Amino acid sequence: MQADAGGSTLDRQVETPTDNNETQQANPDSVADGEYGDETAAWLARTIGGRLENSSIALSNDQYDQARSVLGDGYDRRLEQYVEVAGDTSSDTDDAAAREFEAARENQRNLTNEVQRYRQQYAAYQTARDRGNEREARITARAMERTASNISDRSRRLNRNFEQIENATSVDLSSGQSEINETTENITATQAEVREETLVGTTLTVQAIDSTASFSDPGTISGQIRTENGSVIADGAVELRIGNRTQTVQTDSDGTFETQYRPRSAGLGSQSVRVEYVPRADSVYLFDNATFTIGVQQVTPDVTGEIVPDTVGYGDRLDVSASVAVGAMGVGKIPVEFVMGDTVVARTTTGPNGTATAPVRVPASVNDGDRQVVARIPYERRAIAGVQSETPVVVVETQTDLSVSASRTDEGVLTRGHLQTAAGNPVSDRPVRIQVGDSVSEVVETNQNGSFQTVLVDLQANESITVIATYDEPSSNLGNATATAMLAAGSGGGNPPVGSDSENDLLIDTLVAILFGSDESPTAALGNGIIGYGLLPVVGGGMALTVVVASWFVVSRFNQSQDTDAAVPAEAADVSMTEPDPSADPSDVSSPTFEERVETHLDSGNYDAAAMVAYIAVHDTLAVENGIDEGTTHWELVQRSREHGLSDEWMADIETVVEAFETAAFAPTSVEPARAEAAVERARKIRSNGAP
Repeated sequence: MQADAGGSTLDRQVETPTDNNETQQANPDSVADGEYGDETAAWLARTIGGRLENSSIALSNDQYDQARSVLGDGYDRRLEQYVEVAGDTSSDTDDAAAREFEAARENQRNLTNEVQRYRQQYAAYQTARDRGNEREARITARAMERTASNISDRSRRLNRNFEQIENATSVDLSSGQSEINETTENITATQAEVREETLVGTTLTVQAIDSTASFSDPGTISGQIRTENGSVIADGAVELRIGNRTQTVQTDSDGTFETQYRPRSAGLGSQSVRVEYVPRADSVYLFDNATFTIGVQQVTPDVTGEIVPDTVGYGDRLDVSASVAVGAMGVGKIPVEFVMGDTVVARTTTGPNGTATAPVRVPASVNDGDRQVVARIPYERRAIAGVQSETPVVVVETQTDLSVSASRTDEGVLTRGHLQTAAGNPVSDRPVRIQVGDSVSEVVETNQNGSFQTVLVDLQANESITVIATYDEPSSNLGNATATAMLAAGSGGGNPPVGSDSENDLLIDTLVAILFGSDESPTAALGNGIIGYGLLPVVGGGMALTVVVASWFVVSRFNQSQDTDAAVPAEAADVSMTEPDPSADPSDVSSPTFEERVETHLDSGNYDAAAMVAYIAVHDTLAVENGIDEGTTHWELVQRSREHGLSDEWMADIETVVEAFETAAFAPTSVEPARAEAAVERARKIRSNGAP
């Protein structure tokens, strides 16, 4: 038997039935096309359920790494197999069970993290008390309150997952539930003791004095805060959260207070409004909440918009702003959307004075001519009415250039190309029609770098043909463009697609070797060959195809990210992350630095490439300073860093980089600009300061 990463032998091999289903189980790795689907699903459910229970047992023994590891790759692999098999079974409940298994894994992982955090906080709390540092003890005890509450919440969710799994399958998870409940009860009891010896409970009461409230005519509310022993919190400033806004109020000698409720996002009519007493972090008092009821009335604000400049083209920066006011009072903290054509180009929130500003880029989807920039409040039936203003803008047409190359392959005519403005800026997310010969055509969409690629059926393999690429979008501010490529009869013709050389073959071989667990995987020629690929195999004969397609997807994403950085070899890593070559010519400055690479990618909109470079830099830094293997996958990097004892702040930085890289490498959509920029900033911080 093959043991899993946590030392368990849950993944048992079971013979495939060869008779009249006397054998009740089948090895899922060898079952395809629904054969013995029900039996296989039941076996997989028991296997996955066993891992959940093992995680619960490890958690109850404070073995946090073990609790996480049994829900790692082995769990993911069996869950994916279960999803595949569930689609072929005769039962509809298997699909529901698959969703519960996935939710249970996330809740179990989060519960493990919260329990570990609580134990660490409790140790810090005891240390503070032993040293006589009551202020630090109170701060820690209040943090423990939040963690204990999170644990109770996660425990309830996990119990519901377990119950739904038991209802949908034959799996008995009672042992796991018992372990989870015992762990939660232990923490609840511990926190009750902490609360008793360090903190003081409170009771908040509130009521509305006025029957109605609006933004222009706020309602008055009053309240009182008492401690659990009946005394009041008198003559002091206390913080209240009323609805979604926080304000400071003053209590009198009786512990009572009055304040105004000025609604913004509340619905109309009679509303129950939540009020929370929010003590300081070092306060001895505990949080409490109450509600009051009041009638909310609507007010229509004035919205005015401004833009700079007033004439723009595709991709130009446009600074938009809006002011929202009721009379002379600005309306703060409400959402504002800016719209051009049918496209929302920015979403933001008004500041305290009621103004909202945002820099936007003019999208291609806005037709050229005299247009409007709309600033609107996206509210319906709220205390602040949803209104808008329009500001005129002139959108000019931007000329485009289109290139195309084509070659014949076994699959058909492989066509690649690039759409950019006349100034050389890439044009993303636009449709390009590809015509091969007289009859075959297809519309493809450019990626964020303006590139496109497709394979079309070759119906004229023995003839010379013309491949025509056309961009012609009537409702757009981009000019039309056409490009052609010629293919001779029976020849490869045209230009070979970028990335089809041995470098990509090597990278695909590497990915296949990694995904199948080969010990002889070649070194990938991307960065320093340290990028890990967290892809999962599937049941049946599609496994090899899935891996190869996934591998080509990653290679294609990286190649596309390099289209505007052709001067940098695909295998070139940041020179600051590698040892200098003593034979190099010191006058050779063609190799860009980390900063030059990421700035180039960010400036040109290559956010996938920026995220990948950021990840390589972080991985190299951690590999050197913390002794982490260079072959570590991206999520293994997170786990190894956590095991190395890095702080929560450092772990958050690393996870930001890893999550952006995972999207860049594997997701069907590209990394959002803000996430790529955040990943680059975190990489700069880690490279600059070094891992602790």
